[in-house]
Amino acid sequence: MAIRSLTPAQFAAAPQARALLAAWPFGREALGDPAPDLALSQLAGAAGGAVWEGEGAWTWLAAWEPLDFDSAIFGRALGRLGLLAHLASWPGAEAQSQGRDLLAAVLDQAWAAGREGLYLRLPARDLLAAQAAEAAGFRLMDVSVDWELDLAQTPPVPAPPAGLSLRPWQEADRAALLDLAGQSFCDLGSYGDRFAMDPRLRPGCPEMYRRWLANSLGGPQASQVLVLAAGTEVAGFITLKLGAGAQDPAWVVLNAVTPARRGAGLYNLLLAQGLDWLARAGATRARVRTKVSQQAVIRAWSRLGARQTAAWLTFHAWRDDRAADNQVREEKK
Repeated sequence: MAIRSLTPAQFAAAPQARALLAAWPFGREALGDPAPDLALSQLAGAAGGAVWEGEGAWTWLAAWEPLDFDSAIFGRALGRLGLLAHLASWPGAEAQSQGRDLLAAVLDQAWAAGREGLYLRLPARDLLAAQAAEAAGFRLMDVSVDWELDLAQTPPVPAPPAGLSLRPWQEADRAALLDLAGQSFCDLGSYGDRFAMDPRLRPGCPEMYRRWLANSLGGPQASQVLVLAAGTEVAGFITLKLGAGAQDPAWVVLNAVTPARRGAGLYNLLLAQGLDWLARAGATRARVRTKVSQQAVIRAWSRLGARQTAAWLTFHAWRDDRAADNQVREEKK
């Protein structure tokens, strides 16, 4: 049994790749249906990866890709382990050892290619991959959940409180919206996104969300941005994205309320207005992804009749952590 590094072309051409992806117990959760076809298309864009091979069959497969946008924001060469598939269903000594060693080899490959950090997102039920990742040096940074709502069952939209209004964003709102986005998602006391939780990325967290929202204002990251306004003041916002196809769900992507107005139930108002806009635009289902710590968001969707459809674990690994670990091991010899 051996670890083999492969190019994207070798991944795509190998029948073992399709066999493993078809048998991957968490493939549908990780990628949707049909998982093998989507995974193979992702492999075509990988920068590198490796497999664990024994007797002609693959038991583990991992592939990574660079992230140019994140690298520019944070000033570090970052990447993503976009695919981590395995044959076994649940943790066991042999499978965990194989996964750990494979991930260590892929990290070394990424570090040699100049990457400083890699992200990894896994279905929360995939404890085998999660434990192998932790053994290889990844650290948990986020636990999130997806909720989905049938838009046919949404209640009537409430009117805004006196002095507030809901409307599409205007160019005059841009500066205030970007400032609110940069503040809201990087506050460890109220939200604490994974970019804020990771001390290496924390300084760039506000700029990440400012850029994200900027790309939503008439850009590709949103179909509409609704503003909660108090006269000319921006009091909150919600970004909405329609699905790519008629059968695809729409998404409630980002939302925030100014600190002075939090705790007054305004998220529920923003959500109701946003869901109404999506329904009128032709969407039949809407989804949200939020941290498990955001209980107010989860309660709001639950009250509307939504159901949880997925849960995710997100990890980060860093090259300098690996170097420090190696130094400690050498000192103990």
